[in-house]
Parts: sequence; C-alpha cells; structure tokens
Amino acid sequence: MSVEKTNEWLKKTSSMKDLAVCLLPYFKESSKAEGRSLIGHLQAHGMFRFWPDGLQTMASLEKNGIFNMIEQEEQHLRKRWNGPDVPIIILPVDERNRKIRSEFGGKSGLAFYDKLFLFLSGQISDKAVCAIMTHEYNHVCRLENMPKEENKMTLLDTIILEGIAEYAVFERLGEAETAAWTSYYTEKQLCHFQDRFVKPHFELRRHEGRLFSNILFGKGHYPDMLGYAVGYSIVKKHLSARNLKVADVLAFPSEDFIKLSL
Repeated sequence: MSVEKTNEWLKKTSSMKDLAVCLLPYFKESSKAEGRSLIGHLQAHGMFRFWPDGLQTMASLEKNGIFNMIEQEEQHLRKRWNGPDVPIIILPVDERNRKIRSEFGGKSGLAFYDKLFLFLSGQISDKAVCAIMTHEYNHVCRLENMPKEENKMTLLDTIILEGIAEYAVFERLGEAETAAWTSYYTEKQLCHFQDRFVKPHFELRRHEGRLFSNILFGKGHYPDMLGYAVGYSIVKKHLSARNLKVADVLAFPSEDFIKLSL
C-alpha cells in the first residue's frame, strides 16, 4: 500500500517536532537535527502551520474517506502511466492561507522521484482530489522518465515538468478542473512573456539564486505564476499539434517541447 497512515501519525503526536520524527525516514539524506528545516520546507509548499487546525482538518479528511480515494487514484494513475509505487503522504493544508484557498482550491502538493506529499483541505471536493493527485503523481512519473538527473534540472525542465502535469489534469478531467493560472493570460501575452522573461533564462538552475523562483512563480515584477503558465502553454501547443497524449511524452527531453514556440 502506497498511502501512509498519516491520520494515525497525528493521533500519536502532539507537535511539529514529533511530526518531523515521522517524516525524516522519508528523507534518508537528512539528520534528526534537520527536522525543523524539513517542516519549514513543507509549510512553504502548503502544509498546515497550527497544530489544532491540522487535527481538525485531518479528522475531516478521515471522515470523508480521502485516504481510500487517494489509494484508488494511485492505482488508476499507475496503470495509466506505468508509474512507480511511491509513498503518498497526506497531510492537512494550511487552511488560513488565502492564496491556497482562493487560487488553488484548498490543495497543494510536493513531488519527488521517490515520494509524494498532498496537502488537503477538509472540505476538498472529489474532483479536486483527482486533480491534485493527477498533477503531483504525474511529476513522479516525469521525474522517473526524464533523461536528466533531478539536481541538474533547468528552468526550462521545470516549466515543462509543471506544464505536463497540468496538461495531464486537462487531458483527464477537462478544463474546468485545471488550475486558475492556466487561464490568467491570453496566448499573445504568453508568447510575449516567454520571449521576454523566460527564454533568456531557460538554462538557469534553482540553486543559482532567487531569479529561478521569481520567474517560476511570478514574484517581484514578473507576472503571477509566470513559469507555470508559460510551461502549460508550451506543452499544450506541442501535444495538440502532434495529437499526442501525456503518456507519450513522459520521457521527451524538455527541448523537444519548445520547437513549436521558438
């Protein structure tokens, strides 16, 4: 079974420090002293921040059968993309985060090649569960199939990673379930943004400074969710023009996707 019993974790623990002890085995390269920074990293991606909030949300997730639903989703998606069996760690989302509530539908996630985190609201709809699981598990499959090590990924690799994952949501569930940022900009705007803001930095890597994150998420003077929106546009154009499915392109080099848009 891939879905970890995080509901039991929260019943047996009483603080973020205790939760870190449960999480550290999934990060074999991390020491016990790094538990605090691990919690901070997960919270930066949407995990709950206040313990009473987390307990209340987890009770709702358990009551609404989310764990069984995620199990069924995982089985379906593994067959769809011939994907790996990785641990799926479900934790409460930060319900107080306005952007997560209004723009991301009370859900967030974080994917690695060997594990998957889902941060969910207690009021999340079934379709939203399908959407976040589709997006994040697609990341796992892309990372497994990419002809490049994860620590060598460029900005181009990352926006294509995000574009494929959200196109997987579109392909499976339709436009209504795609993220709000997929419709922030017109095609003309996206072409302009790609040429002016993104293309000059295609080879930038995450560790090289804040510019990577600023472009990807649209921070500072950059348009909101810039890298995500441009990546989705590139992938959508590529797959539509060639009549391809997500399953067909999981191992494609990122450079293949931009031939239509350069």
